[in-house]
Amino acid sequence: MVTSNLKPLQKVNDIYLLSSLMLIGLLLRLPGLGVGLWRDEASTYFDALPTNVAELMKTVIDSELNPPGFYLIMHQWMEWFGAGDVVFKVPALIFGLLLILATYVLGRVASTPRAGVIAASFVTFTPSAVEYSQEARPYSLTALLCCLVVLMYCQALVSKHQTWYLIGFVLCTVLLLYVQYTGLLLVGSLAITTLCLLWRGTANVRLMPFAIAFGIIFLLFTPWLPVFLTHLHTGTPWVTKEPWFLRSQLFFFDIADTIPVSKGGSVGGFFVLCALGLGAKQFFSRAGSMRLSPSTVTLAMCFVIPIFMEAALSYSVKRYMFPFVPIAWVLYGSWLIAVFQHIDRLWTSQWKKLSQRVAVVLLMVWLVLPNSITALSLGNSDKSGIRTLAAEWAQKHQENTIYVVNPDYLGPTAGYYFKQHAVELHGFARWDNPEIFSPQGYVQIWDRPTLVSDIEQQIRDKTMKGYRKLALIHQSGVLKDYGEMKYSQTQLFLSRLKQTYPLLETKDYPGSQEPVTLYVFTLTKKL
Repeated sequence: MVTSNLKPLQKVNDIYLLSSLMLIGLLLRLPGLGVGLWRDEASTYFDALPTNVAELMKTVIDSELNPPGFYLIMHQWMEWFGAGDVVFKVPALIFGLLLILATYVLGRVASTPRAGVIAASFVTFTPSAVEYSQEARPYSLTALLCCLVVLMYCQALVSKHQTWYLIGFVLCTVLLLYVQYTGLLLVGSLAITTLCLLWRGTANVRLMPFAIAFGIIFLLFTPWLPVFLTHLHTGTPWVTKEPWFLRSQLFFFDIADTIPVSKGGSVGGFFVLCALGLGAKQFFSRAGSMRLSPSTVTLAMCFVIPIFMEAALSYSVKRYMFPFVPIAWVLYGSWLIAVFQHIDRLWTSQWKKLSQRVAVVLLMVWLVLPNSITALSLGNSDKSGIRTLAAEWAQKHQENTIYVVNPDYLGPTAGYYFKQHAVELHGFARWDNPEIFSPQGYVQIWDRPTLVSDIEQQIRDKTMKGYRKLALIHQSGVLKDYGEMKYSQTQLFLSRLKQTYPLLETKDYPGSQEPVTLYVFTLTKKL
């Protein structure tokens, strides 16, 4: 931990600072509440939609790669407030605002009040934190719980009331594990941290209390363990994994992504790696006294180990990494305080005021202004073009029209926005109920050599039942997350349709996450 010679902030100043940051955070996040849902958020809607808990659990097991905690919260929220595409995002917004407070408290406990303020400022202004506070997915809640878990653990290391903090640690950790599986990486990191602190003989770290705490956590997660193993075996088949020799680069890029600036992340990532390397050398050297505090070691381990594991497993996706980023920002806040203290010691009193003013200007230019502009820009366009498409096409809806989403992962968004129009959706490659996405058997479905011909037969069967038009909602571009996996067949399917049926109209609908194009065919074969 960085020891500060500065006078701690007064409580009233803490309240003003935090209130200001949370108000600014709210203002930055409000515009993005109105940009609609995209497929991941629409999947949350269908996962939380069942009328009873048993059906919800079954739906989550089949259609998600997450535990049920967040969806139980969303189920109750929908019962109370409905599922409009603005109100549906409010729980994530609340958790995102509470994350500002939790990050400050973690920084104050693990380092200094000023480090807490800096870290809370990062959460307030950084675009990734703003984005995940606007998305009806578990990410902001997971980040909040990660902060609380590390906070309870750090308090247990230094407090005389260790038992109570360990109880809080157990409760927060179990909640985390039932919200998102990435919490397992944090639990593993803390277990390794405990062993390292025991090895260094850190005061107040005794094996038995911590072993009991970790044992209770394991026992409480055991009922869900078989489902976790099934989800682990399923994995994310739509993501193309990097070759092993490139995964070390993923670790560096993931570190760079934690730098809370719009540009210059790679340069910042290099300095972070250097600082972590020096810290590791200092910690693991048995010569001399250990200068790093247990809290600093905990922060570093809970930041580095999960990101290293995600890079090693080639799950280099920002939304999976985000829950650990606020922990890194607390660490960065403590480092910045140390840098400023070093500058103050070198400069004369005449230059100190100037250095503080320069620091404020740099903070505004480097962090606040560009990040605020980027964060506010998140509210400039709809996430999915399907929202506008559904609003327009509902007025033209004809009973004898087949609606097909291509690929089928557009099904949740289409299902959400067409739910009030009694439209029967079909999907390529999952023909039936594409609004209920499921990773189970996903590879096998897309690997079918007869996939295109099977869907063409389904269309012919519909034609025999009196359908006269086909409305194809087609992905305008395959997102990077989804790699090259068999989605070339979507283009083949579209090409075959154009060859077989007359094209009546086409229209593009832009979206930041899901740009789509509508093709309308008449189901009368070309001569």
